[in-house]
Amino acid sequence: MKAEKIKFKNLKENWIVFLMLAPTVIGIAIFSYVPAIEAIRHSFYRWDGAFIEEFIGWDNFRKILGNISIWFPLLAGGILAGLSALIEGKKIVIILRTLAALILIWTFFLLYNDAQLFVNSDKGSIDKLMPSFIMLGVALICLLFSFRKNEDKIRNLARFGLFFLPMLAAVHYLIYVRGYGDHILWMSFNLIGILIVANLFKMWPAIFAAVCIHRLRSEKWQYFYRVLFVVPLIIPQMVGLLIWKFFYDPNVGPLNKILVTTGIDKILMWMDKWVFHLGVFNPPFKPAWLGDPSLIIPALIFWGFPWVGVVGVLIYLAGLQNISNDVYEAAEIDGVGWWKRFTCIEFPLIMTQVRLNLVLMIIGTFQAYGFQLILLGVEGGPRNKGMTPGLYMFYQAFNEQKYGYACSIGLILFFIILILTIINQRYVRIQK
Repeated sequence: MKAEKIKFKNLKENWIVFLMLAPTVIGIAIFSYVPAIEAIRHSFYRWDGAFIEEFIGWDNFRKILGNISIWFPLLAGGILAGLSALIEGKKIVIILRTLAALILIWTFFLLYNDAQLFVNSDKGSIDKLMPSFIMLGVALICLLFSFRKNEDKIRNLARFGLFFLPMLAAVHYLIYVRGYGDHILWMSFNLIGILIVANLFKMWPAIFAAVCIHRLRSEKWQYFYRVLFVVPLIIPQMVGLLIWKFFYDPNVGPLNKILVTTGIDKILMWMDKWVFHLGVFNPPFKPAWLGDPSLIIPALIFWGFPWVGVVGVLIYLAGLQNISNDVYEAAEIDGVGWWKRFTCIEFPLIMTQVRLNLVLMIIGTFQAYGFQLILLGVEGGPRNKGMTPGLYMFYQAFNEQKYGYACSIGLILFFIILILTIINQRYVRIQK
């Protein structure tokens, strides 16, 4: 039986459905969408959260991004040129390359006209513009040769250069932004990149743990381990963070005692002396894991060991339990081993759950600031080594009373996370 769509004109007949949905819709609108809209609005204000509320337009974003009048057209031209190398339609390709050429030529004149201004404002800064001029020259040459009618090596080489142009423009743009925008904010993205790469590796222990539980022959033992993984959810996250802070304590924390007892401290001191030359592992062995700038990033990466996330394991288990027993029986008949069973059956069939956890991991890494705040303080530890964008937004709002500036940081984070989520949805394929 086909379900009938409920339309607004049928309100008299189905009013009870709309009435039951109304509290939920109104609650979401009031407590989710209204604060988000207000955050977007206040990102254009100088706002202290109480008394000052002055409209300043794009000033918050100029402070974050620097003067983007030159480098943003360079990025836009590079993106259009890169798209022309990916799209097959002849007319669209010609339009994109023409627009890219016009934008890049305009950028060249902007750089040329503003070069004297850069020299006057900052002695020797003309050298900082040379990479931009070189990149513009290479991009224009690639665009020029890509218009060749004959299909030859020069044209293919030009198209190959256009394909990588957006990435080079993006890197160049980020380098400029870090130099002229909010340095602390863009420096914090270094830590985000390191944590995302580390978290990609830290996803695997949860996958292996879920597979081991799923392969238990006894249903009672499977249930027992599932309960064990649910129990930690009862413990407040704050308690876990405080335990980890105690774990890293240089005087009474268990980490240094474990390293001394196992003899690993001698290995670390030898490597520090002859390999890394950091000067952090010296006798007596009491490194300040959360107080030394050189050890903060390793401490944040090691946090959560053995990295078997409770929620992640439960999500993977739900995916594994949906695999039919017929698949395992067929694999057993074919003589498939334990490792090939994982690589050819289990892992491909839980890619939906892997992609979900990947999206949650990226979003959580960008937004996270709680454990850095508890472990390192509001400034992210010495030299802001543990500063993340989320923690910097918290710092600007609650420590500096710059709520409008914090809202603008949040809006930029929103667009970055949105783009990364779209890329993940587009390129992390699921084939069953």
